[in-house]
Amino acid sequence: MHRVLLSICFVQLLAASGLAEICKVRVILFVPADLEAPVGHQERLDQTVKYTEQFFLDGLKRWGHEGHVSPFVFDEQGHAVFTIVRGEQNAAAYEKPSLRVEAIAAARTQLALDDSRQIWWVFVYKGDPPQRFADYRGGFDPATGGWSVCNFGTHPGKIDLAEPLGSPFLVELTLKGMIHELGHAFQLPHIGPRDADKSGNTLMGPTHFNYRRVTGQQPREAYLSEAAAAMICRHPAFRGIEDGRGGLPKPNAADPKVTIDSQNKSIRVRGQVAADPRPAFAVVANHSDLQPGEYWTKHFVAPINAQGDYEVTINELAPGAGELSVWYVFDNGAMTGNGRLRGPAGAIKRKYGYANRQWKLVP
Repeated sequence: MHRVLLSICFVQLLAASGLAEICKVRVILFVPADLEAPVGHQERLDQTVKYTEQFFLDGLKRWGHEGHVSPFVFDEQGHAVFTIVRGEQNAAAYEKPSLRVEAIAAARTQLALDDSRQIWWVFVYKGDPPQRFADYRGGFDPATGGWSVCNFGTHPGKIDLAEPLGSPFLVELTLKGMIHELGHAFQLPHIGPRDADKSGNTLMGPTHFNYRRVTGQQPREAYLSEAAAAMICRHPAFRGIEDGRGGLPKPNAADPKVTIDSQNKSIRVRGQVAADPRPAFAVVANHSDLQPGEYWTKHFVAPINAQGDYEVTINELAPGAGELSVWYVFDNGAMTGNGRLRGPAGAIKRKYGYANRQWKLVP
């Protein structure tokens, strides 16, 4: 408990200096009333947080995004700062991700944080294996910020920073699922792997089990996709700034122009957009009717230049109909296509059909 109190004091010092308003991932260890925090929880959280930090920062660098800061908080000894929240009820009562409401409210009070938008990563301890919290979820709330809920496992072993997400111990811990839900807290949608990336499964793609079931390959790697990197590179938590995404930008844009090249099995999406804050990237999701499910949706991205112009090329087309979703990533990290709804929900959509080896737009 001493380490926890030290962590709390560290964050309270940040609050006193005004730095607590900066958007960060705030880690919570949620312990029901009939349990105690497990032995070694600081070490396991240290390993989990440092692995996740490295995964995201390395993924950003892979796609050419430099100069980002860690989204996590560490104390002067290099330990991950977290807050223990004691549940008001016993473990059996906490089966749903709605427990986050109780956990986040208590953590805000303990940490003397204001109502600024933060990212809340809630680890739920239900007891030693086989006891576990199973209903992993993540999302974004404009009032609270991002949130994700996952299990805190006490499996014996150590998280090796050099091991891929598909390695046996990390699979046992469900680390990919834990970071996947944190990705949703950063507003990342489900993003499937692209053949050209030659990197195995994506973080925001299918589970290890479903990847193996569909491809017949054992997933060792899981990577941050190009589109995911473009989305989080503007996120406040990776830039060390406050989250100013309360309202949505109102894009001034004509419908994108879509050109299909059936011979080369590609689609080109071009357009021009202006808004305040400035649009930084255009994202196109290709929802093929032949894909195994939402988790396999391939995403493509391109920068938007100073004049607001962009051009995105979609390849790896499947021989079937589908739908394109187009939205923009803005300088403050907000995402929308129509200015009314966030992320893919606010995308501009265009359907296409397929017949006689030809793809054609649906009027």
